[in-house]
Amino acid sequence: MPLSAITRKQMIAWGGPEVYAQAERLAKRGAVLQAELCGDSVSGVIAREGASEIRTRFRLLANGLIESQCPCPTHVRSGLVCPHVVALGITLMLRKTDPQREAKYREDLRRARRIAQIPPENYLQRGADGLPARIVLTLSPDWVSEFRNAEVGVRLQLDLPSGLTDPAAVPRGSKLALPAADDILLTVIEDIVGGPPPERFTVDAADFLNLLDVASQAILRTAGSETLTVEQIPMKTLLKVDLDPDSGDLIVYPFAELPFLQTGSLPVFLVYGRRGRILANGHLWPMENVLPIPYHSIYCRDEVITRDRVLTFLHRDLPALEAHTPVMMEVPPDLFVTEPGEPVFRLTLQGSQASLRATLSACYGPHTLPAGSPETQGELALPDPADILKYRTRNSAAEAAACRLLTAYGFEGTPPEYTLVGTRPVLNFLGTGYRSLGRAGWKITFTGKLSSLIDTLPVITPVVRINETASGWFDVGFDFDRQNGPLLPPAEIQRALNRGDAFLEHHGTTLLIDREAVDAMRAVFEDCPSRESPVPGHFLLPPVYAPFVHASLNALDGIDVEDPPDWRDRASARNRDAHTRLTPIPLGMLENTLRPYQKEGVYWLRFLEEAGFNGILADEMGLGKTVQTLAWLSLQRSDAETRGKTALIVCPTSLVENWNREAKTFVPHLRRVILSGPDRATLFPRVAEYDLAITSYALLRRDLEAYRALRFAVVVLDEAQHIKNRSTQNAVAAKQIHAVGKLVLTGTPVENSVADLWSIMDFLMPGYLGEYEGFRLGYELPIAAGGREGELAQAKLRRKLHPFLLRRLKRDVAHDLPDKIVRVSYCRLTSDQQKVYSDLLAVSRRSIGDLVRAKGFDRSRMEILAMLMRLRQACCHLDLLKDHHPPGSYAAPSSKFEAFFELLDEAMDGGHRILVFSQFVTLLKLLRAELDQRGIPCCYLDGATQDRLAQCQRFNLTPSIPVFLISLKAGGTGLNLTGADMVIHLDPWWNPAVEDQATDRAHRIGQKRTVYSIKLIAEHTVEEKVLALQRKKQAVIQATLGTTDAALMRTLSFEDIRDLVGLT
Repeated sequence: MPLSAITRKQMIAWGGPEVYAQAERLAKRGAVLQAELCGDSVSGVIAREGASEIRTRFRLLANGLIESQCPCPTHVRSGLVCPHVVALGITLMLRKTDPQREAKYREDLRRARRIAQIPPENYLQRGADGLPARIVLTLSPDWVSEFRNAEVGVRLQLDLPSGLTDPAAVPRGSKLALPAADDILLTVIEDIVGGPPPERFTVDAADFLNLLDVASQAILRTAGSETLTVEQIPMKTLLKVDLDPDSGDLIVYPFAELPFLQTGSLPVFLVYGRRGRILANGHLWPMENVLPIPYHSIYCRDEVITRDRVLTFLHRDLPALEAHTPVMMEVPPDLFVTEPGEPVFRLTLQGSQASLRATLSACYGPHTLPAGSPETQGELALPDPADILKYRTRNSAAEAAACRLLTAYGFEGTPPEYTLVGTRPVLNFLGTGYRSLGRAGWKITFTGKLSSLIDTLPVITPVVRINETASGWFDVGFDFDRQNGPLLPPAEIQRALNRGDAFLEHHGTTLLIDREAVDAMRAVFEDCPSRESPVPGHFLLPPVYAPFVHASLNALDGIDVEDPPDWRDRASARNRDAHTRLTPIPLGMLENTLRPYQKEGVYWLRFLEEAGFNGILADEMGLGKTVQTLAWLSLQRSDAETRGKTALIVCPTSLVENWNREAKTFVPHLRRVILSGPDRATLFPRVAEYDLAITSYALLRRDLEAYRALRFAVVVLDEAQHIKNRSTQNAVAAKQIHAVGKLVLTGTPVENSVADLWSIMDFLMPGYLGEYEGFRLGYELPIAAGGREGELAQAKLRRKLHPFLLRRLKRDVAHDLPDKIVRVSYCRLTSDQQKVYSDLLAVSRRSIGDLVRAKGFDRSRMEILAMLMRLRQACCHLDLLKDHHPPGSYAAPSSKFEAFFELLDEAMDGGHRILVFSQFVTLLKLLRAELDQRGIPCCYLDGATQDRLAQCQRFNLTPSIPVFLISLKAGGTGLNLTGADMVIHLDPWWNPAVEDQATDRAHRIGQKRTVYSIKLIAEHTVEEKVLALQRKKQAVIQATLGTTDAALMRTLSFEDIRDLVGLT
């Protein structure tokens, strides 16, 4: 039967009336994008909802039925004929060979014949001398839904002098005087319905849009009496793409800037084919641009791009949409970042002792791909659960490395299928290879006979035997055990290893050797200095290595350990294993001051001290390393020889005064001396009279000869990065201090900074990490190179450090922390600043006295305010005093910048992001220039910034930007910057409530971390006195309206001014 002869009846027989009705609706709304006839087959393309298409096909059989080849679920799952193939048949039925032109011609012909048979008197007669009349069209309340279902019900009435009249009620022969526009409208309606229009009729979507095109002056309303105004000016539409901040999904929806659109109301888009209208507040606007049919579903409802499809949308669909209409993205596409995922490799093995066949797969979450194979169709994108803008993609480099690893074991083939041929290579792989891959995280599956073979081949197990000695050193020896057999001679094992084999033949039995386990066991002891043991073949190690050896052996797979319970318990305690509890000690006046985790820190420091070890306290910035250290130093020393001796604290210059103030606050009973100033040489002979001595790294270098003669109970080095380079003067000087106990403080994760560690540990425990060259070869270079060897070296180094390093992050102790931590950090003015400040202060004192005597205090307030401003500027940066000297005149213009970059380095190393506030815009610009010079990206906002929200959005969505500089007045309100968890105030404001409001830009709903706020204050200056004034007059100041200096100046008395500048 020829395809051109198919009929409606036959197509109903293919799938039933319901399927035919669905297919007919597809054809009517123009969803059949293509239909091609080829022999007895028809193929075509159907537009589906969701901006997608389906390619379908069917073949006509001799009996008039069809063989469907549609890929849709209806056919694939149940074998039923679907609407897609029937829609192709309907389209061919309507136009046999071509073009819509023929279908339109035939339809026009049918309509013309139908109309020709209607007597003219049956039509409504029109004439200028007739009754005045208007056309009134009424739509149902649900007309929008009707339009989307392609059948709109319309009621036609005539507005005559006698009232609204149905067309059928107009007396035959009566003439109507219609306005020209209504006459055209009536003619179009007659054409659509094919004759005299009835009172009620339905039109399809295309004809409804045609009606609207000629109904701009007609009376159009809904059954609810809402008047609809048909506009003629086309409106440009665009697409908006918003990001759901909770789920990470994208929401795509159409948008248009429309007149008369009320706040909160949403426009409705009515689209058919290439035309459309926008309904908004009773107005129907023509659309200037309409998306292609496959995307039309977006006009009916918002399109939700689930997070797993976002990258596909950005890379494939977004460019296609942008080719047809403007697209406005809430989050620019370049802010979405991708990183290679970390696949889990799955190796499936089958075969025998003579040959193996392997299949390698890479698993990314729920997705399993053939490892090393070309990119598969579609784009793999795994959402990062911690960052809604980050995705993990296929890691081709990791897959290629996995394939190379297999070939290194002798496998040959093309990814993902490999073979390994030969008894020796197979036994070597079964002895070591697959076990090594398993330790690297691979999932190994044995199938068939190979599974039984693995179970029957015995494996040699290395055994480490540890015994304690009277000297405190411990004895180490190795043995090799076999399953259900006697110990094997180490020499026999070594000969097999020397041959490069992971197996040996012993009395007719093949024994497998886990080479990696043997090598890893021996590597534990390689860089631990040892001496010969009285037991042949054994060696002795000092007790300081016991925690490392215990942890390392426990971490190894494939070996056994025999060790004394007491030795094991002590080593476990020093490693702070899960079951270990540090012994609480009385903390005196600090018992109720310290938080629980801080007490644990003090207990740990005491535990180290009693064991005779030194350590690194590396808590994250803001957790109180200073107070923990002071609490420990306030305890009586456990070593009788050190009791009564002085503890030395060395820190950056900017922190000397902070240590002094913290000690005064928390341990006031300890006698303190600051070893600084031009007369410090006179203090050295009396150092032994004090409990605490505080100095800076810079002065330690200068005064090294004086320090060499002193003996301290403890030396504490704050900010360990100052000795991270072993050849710097700081490191060399620090290592020459004589002290029984040593402690290093740092807020950065030192175990991740391998190059810095050797110098720090060489200060704390000389020789513990061996000579530097050996450390470089064994740790630094492998870790820098990465890969499996780097991971093993990193893990080994971490175990070696763990007993002597304590690091807690805020998230680890969140239950002990408040939502916000605020502290003051004092900075000592540089020598340049001190000179300028002293001169300004002297001039201000004289001028204020003269002004008050001449004009009285109230009339002098503004001049006094200007003088205070200059003093405050000198505390921040000398280049703020533009009328005093040219910018750049001083070598050391700002101690605050020195302190800021100390804080910034530590914060960036710890992964923190910072908001920096200042009332001085020029100061922020100076800081921005310094950040630019150092290559540190930042965002910036002051009162002149035009793109405030864009800057905030850029900071919140770009984790690689660590700093946001904000003027206090411009950024105090209206910003949500929860991308930051640290706030630095470069200078104090009179009203602390304004500072708190600025800090709350980070400390808001949505912030999941504790916010750490720091105020930088120049000590012994007007800034310090501003803090005192805040506390003294807190209620009055906070009640002050406004944030201007003048407003706050009105709250100050002459006594307040005298206190600020030190007038007598």
